[in-house]
Amino acid sequence: MKLLTLKLENFQGIKSAEFKFNGKSTSIYGDNATGKTTVFNAMTWLLFDKSSTGSKNFTPQTKGPKGDLHFLDHSAEGIFSLEDSRIITLKKVYHENYKKKRGSTNQEFSGHSVDFYVDGVPVKEKEYIEVILELCENSERMKMLTMPDYFPEEMAWDERRKILLEICGDVDYKDVIMSDKELLKLNDYLLIPGTKDQHYTVDEFKKIASAKKTDISKQLEEIPDRIDEAQKAIPDFTGINLSATESKDKIKSLEKSKEEFETEKARIISGDNIAVAIRKQIAEANAEIAEARADYATKNSKLNEGTYSAINDIKKQRMSANNSCEDLENEIANATRMANRLTKIRADLLEEYDRIQAETWDPTEEVCPTCKQSLPEDSIQTLRDGFNQNKSNRLEQINSRGKSEASKNMIDAIYIKIKDMEIKEKQEIQVVEGFDQQLAALQKDIQSPKPFEDTEEYRLITARIEIYHKEENNQEGKIEALTAELNGKVDAIRISIQEQEDIKNKMNLAKSQEKRINELSDREKELSGQYEFIEKGIYLCELFVKTKVSLLNERINSKFKCVRFRLFIEQLNGGIKEDCEVMIPSEGGRMVPFVFANNGGRINAGLEIIATLSRHWNLSIPVFVDNAESITDLLAIDNQLIRLVVSAKDKTLRTEIDGEVKTAPKSRGRNK
Repeated sequence: MKLLTLKLENFQGIKSAEFKFNGKSTSIYGDNATGKTTVFNAMTWLLFDKSSTGSKNFTPQTKGPKGDLHFLDHSAEGIFSLEDSRIITLKKVYHENYKKKRGSTNQEFSGHSVDFYVDGVPVKEKEYIEVILELCENSERMKMLTMPDYFPEEMAWDERRKILLEICGDVDYKDVIMSDKELLKLNDYLLIPGTKDQHYTVDEFKKIASAKKTDISKQLEEIPDRIDEAQKAIPDFTGINLSATESKDKIKSLEKSKEEFETEKARIISGDNIAVAIRKQIAEANAEIAEARADYATKNSKLNEGTYSAINDIKKQRMSANNSCEDLENEIANATRMANRLTKIRADLLEEYDRIQAETWDPTEEVCPTCKQSLPEDSIQTLRDGFNQNKSNRLEQINSRGKSEASKNMIDAIYIKIKDMEIKEKQEIQVVEGFDQQLAALQKDIQSPKPFEDTEEYRLITARIEIYHKEENNQEGKIEALTAELNGKVDAIRISIQEQEDIKNKMNLAKSQEKRINELSDREKELSGQYEFIEKGIYLCELFVKTKVSLLNERINSKFKCVRFRLFIEQLNGGIKEDCEVMIPSEGGRMVPFVFANNGGRINAGLEIIATLSRHWNLSIPVFVDNAESITDLLAIDNQLIRLVVSAKDKTLRTEIDGEVKTAPKSRGRNK
């Protein structure tokens, strides 16, 4: 697929431009900020709806000094020549949508939309995508074949590896196993538990084994502490001469004696009917006090019901006003910091402006540094013009930054906003103070009733209870002597029973802890065996990967002239980590990762990869090379190359098609 023509309308600052490529490799020259990357963005947006950097939320909308320019259509149109000589035109138009609300004459913004065209015919987005997919299987493939850095840097390593295996063919599992006798045992480790002929893949086993190894290691670390804890929990039996059976029999004998004394005590107490009746009267009187107290509290709770309701309402209003004060205080602080920052930026820009303004022409520049003679007048004039132009450009840049980043109007507007907020804050503070005064007045209105214990009702009931207690004490005195002796005997037996229960519990605990220690020791041996088995399995998996990579390297490298691929990383613990890093030869012949190579090496490596992928898929798409001016020896490939070259002398974009020279493309400049 070759790019013949690319047309832009109101696209990211380019008002109107038409670039003729004629299906040939082309260089686009332009100073910084003249729109070279915009051309690249137009191509990627047209094909896979992204910017050339892959950034999210990309739109082609043009921006002016005050933000987005409205009521414009922003479009990109590409005319392509396909392998079968068919010509296809793709176009996308991005625009704003406006609608009128009922009863209003003004239009209101309602969102954005994109229109799609194929060969000038409007189509739905789904149909447009289907056409793109007919040209190339998916958008990922387009990115790989259009942007030199996408495959080696942007893609995930496992996706890179998958594509390499697709190109070069994978190594058969049996071939890897048969290449090393030690690997013949790997099948035993990969066998899925519970099956006879089903096996995990090497990657699946490594993930499962690594997780199990971590879990087993953690369990093995915990077992010694758990054994020590169980040993410490075994009770001390010093001075205890009873067996478990003897202790159990003694408890039964003591329980029988206790039961006999309890029966005798119950017989004595149950015969005192008078005492039972008195205690019932006391209980009823106490219940009467509780009921009267509750009634008294209910009646008095309504005294301040209206006052408390008013207090709660005012508190809510005060909280709302106080929150407003705090919000205003935070906004004032933020605005003050912003004003101070802009003031500092403005002062720095003015200082830099004065410093540059003070620069003057150095007469020593008019003398040749080699022969020490004055340069020709036309050369001197050229140097002076360059000096003055450079000085003027820098002053203009500072002036532009001052207007857009820290103008006096911007700073004054912030201070006006701060003043308004301070007035509002004072007003809110006065509102809060007014609520505080209302709350203080309401607190004084709260009434406090006298305690229930000071009421006549309470005094009468407690007087009755006192009479009941005197009658009860007289009756209880008769049986106190009889029950005191029985209580003492029962208490002594309880103590003896508890002592025997403690001995029995110690015996049971010791037996339980000894069993636990044996279980933990057995578990430690079992886990150690599992750990050794898993470690051996992981080692064999890593040996498998190393062996497979060794066999793969020759296949992969045969597809590339200079680029190589690092397929695994050896770690400090002796293990390996799978990888697929693009490696580029440095000046000394040493291979360095793509991300650490120089710009020229990175671009040429990306072009070599694109050339290989294009041959494999039998698909050629125009390739864009940004910062092409930094490469002295650009790799020649069969694909159409669009080189973006920084050129300070070209204030508007200029194209040069390989084999012919063109001036600036047909354009109406950049939007202001």
